[in-house]
Amino acid sequence: MLGNSLNERILTNLKNTFTYEFWVKPESVHRVDKQSRDNPADVNGKNYIIGPGRGVSENDAGVSVSVGLNGIIVYEHTLTNIYAVLVYEARINDLTHIAVVYDEREPQLFINGRFVKKGEQSPRTYVYPSGMIGGQPGLFFNGDINEIRLWNHSRTKKNLKNYLNKKLIGSEPGLYGVWPAPTVNELETHKTNANTQSTQNNKVLVSNQKQNLNTQEKKDKEIEVSIIIPSLNKYPLNLLTLNSLEFQTFNPSKMEVIFIDDASTDQTEEKLKGYKPPYHFKYIRNKKNLGRAKVRNLGIRSARGSILIFLDAEMITEPEFVENHYKSHQSQKKLILSGAMHSKGIYSSIFPEFTRKEINKIATLSKNNQQIHSRFLEFKYPSEKPYQLLEKSEIARKAYKDIGFEVYPWFQSITNNFAPDLEGFSFPWMAFLTGNVSIRKEFIIQAGLFDEEFVQYGYEDWELGYRLYKMGAKYIVRNDLITYHQEHPVGKSKWNEAINNLGLFTIKHHDIDVLILGLELSGLADLLTMNKIFNEYKLLIQSYPEPYKKFQEKFMCILETIYLLLQIDIRHINILGAAGFGSNDRNELQEDINSIKGLKKFSNLTHLLEKIMSPNNKNAAN
Repeated sequence: MLGNSLNERILTNLKNTFTYEFWVKPESVHRVDKQSRDNPADVNGKNYIIGPGRGVSENDAGVSVSVGLNGIIVYEHTLTNIYAVLVYEARINDLTHIAVVYDEREPQLFINGRFVKKGEQSPRTYVYPSGMIGGQPGLFFNGDINEIRLWNHSRTKKNLKNYLNKKLIGSEPGLYGVWPAPTVNELETHKTNANTQSTQNNKVLVSNQKQNLNTQEKKDKEIEVSIIIPSLNKYPLNLLTLNSLEFQTFNPSKMEVIFIDDASTDQTEEKLKGYKPPYHFKYIRNKKNLGRAKVRNLGIRSARGSILIFLDAEMITEPEFVENHYKSHQSQKKLILSGAMHSKGIYSSIFPEFTRKEINKIATLSKNNQQIHSRFLEFKYPSEKPYQLLEKSEIARKAYKDIGFEVYPWFQSITNNFAPDLEGFSFPWMAFLTGNVSIRKEFIIQAGLFDEEFVQYGYEDWELGYRLYKMGAKYIVRNDLITYHQEHPVGKSKWNEAINNLGLFTIKHHDIDVLILGLELSGLADLLTMNKIFNEYKLLIQSYPEPYKKFQEKFMCILETIYLLLQIDIRHINILGAAGFGSNDRNELQEDINSIKGLKKFSNLTHLLEKIMSPNNKNAAN
């Protein structure tokens, strides 16, 4: 794969008239946007071979190109929006030559030297090519790239065909750049033989290229499972996670681990770059931190397997982990299999930030394994760097089980009260937890991947899970997929980040299903009671739609206000006042409560409303 060799947002020394051409073989589909100069395209689902470079003013735009198994799209990026200016749907599953020719701000598309479509001329004064060759970190092309050429003029059909199978020497008239650049030896050879190079040699070159691609394609087809692990400053925990995947019962030749180092500043790069496990291993390092959504999309686009497993970098897996995930997907296409709710905790390392209370807990747990306890006794408190308690040999012997402990009571309230298929639980999409969850690649691509507007911590997984749920996903929570979460320090800013992302979640999905989550977060109801309230509300509206129309509006307003208050004061004092309810509104709400109570079916819903109405409850209205 060609890397981000140039890495310039836009090339302002080329404008309006230029040509991109490249040999390419995509490995995934991309989102097909509607061709339009008026309506902006979605930012997700791209497979950029030429990365997005925004214009620098209101008068210009940058060009990008996305190529998927299902076609080619040329985009223009203004200062504020992205527009699909040429959309061509076609099946591209072999090595293909593509040329995007801009002639006075108008794009044209050629495939294997043949003109196929003209796009719409840009209304901007200047259109610049993007210098993000091969995409950019987090948005790069998923597939094989043989060569990319950029010319400072619009190539004609004749130009393209004449040079279609020729290897460039790098000094052709009008050639702005070629990536990868020819080596010194190649340049000298071409300078000597430029006038004598035969058509037969060109055919051999293309034949060799296709043979290499066929060999790679055969290897790619052997991969059935792709495990995507993003990591930010998680060493040595991430190495232990990778070690645990070495002992899987699943055939290692059929699984790959895509490890994405999201600009870590610890020892991750030093320790893992040369890591060679028995399974296929791809190490990707981002120069800049991309965040949780983008980095996982990067993993999806890199994945070769039809089954994707998302795994946190600090999760130790049991030997049957991959096999159990894989087998379950063989009979169902829209299955989402989650093991995160059954995770246990372990202390595999002692961090300098750990408190005395945590150290004492580790001391107690370590006594369950003599070797680990001996190692603990050698620890000197306080320490300046992480002290590793668990070794690879103990993973092979499953010694981590000896020091495991129950965590996540919130998840246990779900698994203890509902069956694995979550029948009766109204929020099954909560099981889409990227610490340990699997899904078919084609299904997640259909959903549009993770929403990259979620930058900081939290809710990017639930938001995608909710979209998948609305697309008919079937969620299963299984206890034979247990992982062991290696405990580590958690930043103090996580709560604020999560609440901000939750607000973004509610903006994108302004549904009662999402808004009602504020009841549990604010402490107004526990998870199980919230589930009952939601079910009662749905039954009320379905059974009595007309009498309670105004009540629906008031209830939604209350839920919206709870979210706003979560960002200010978790105590939730004076909800009705914050919602702007005057005396008439309060009286109407009280009448509705009395009426609903008379139906004798909605006790959890009315109890919540009375709590909010009561002046004596600290979590209610004054």
